[in-house]
Amino acid sequence: MDLKKDVKYIKGVGPNRVQLLNKLGIFTLEDLITYYPRAYEDRSKPKAIAECINGEEVLIEVIACSKLSDVRLKGKTMQRLMVRDETGSCTITWFNQSYLKNKFEIGKKYKFYGKITNNFGKITMTSPVYDDNKKNFNTGKIIPLYPLTYQLSQNVLRRIMEERIKRGRGSFTRNPTRILIRRV
Repeated sequence: MDLKKDVKYIKGVGPNRVQLLNKLGIFTLEDLITYYPRAYEDRSKPKAIAECINGEEVLIEVIACSKLSDVRLKGKTMQRLMVRDETGSCTITWFNQSYLKNKFEIGKKYKFYGKITNNFGKITMTSPVYDDNKKNFNTGKIIPLYPLTYQLSQNVLRRIMEERIKRGRGSFTRNPTRILIRRV
């Protein structure tokens, strides 16, 4: 494995991501694997809704009990989802995230990680990260938090890191200038 190989040869890293990685000082595979997280979040231990404390960041494993609904506010749209576990219910909200419209199915189990607000017994979570119950990309494990640059998210950088680790040698493409054409 050539640690001096340019990051453009890593699967999933196109020209735009190369520029963003370069802004972080990541030019080679060696730079990538030595780019250490600034902190970690433990998203591995779920908590029952009834045990959640106001202001606490927690992982909850719940069942969706409503469809995602849109609420129009002054120039914004708020998406709301009602969830529950054996101990209680929680309202989960996002702002201007219309792409979530068909993400959640009633009766299906999900994991959400975010900050709990408990106002007079009404429990809410705003803009959490989530996974289907059987997946563990954003939840269910200890998550590294990397220093970032504008337009490069934690999810994207984590995917690049995990892809590189998972694939080992096989993640380098042979021809980085090859253009994929989709047949219509």
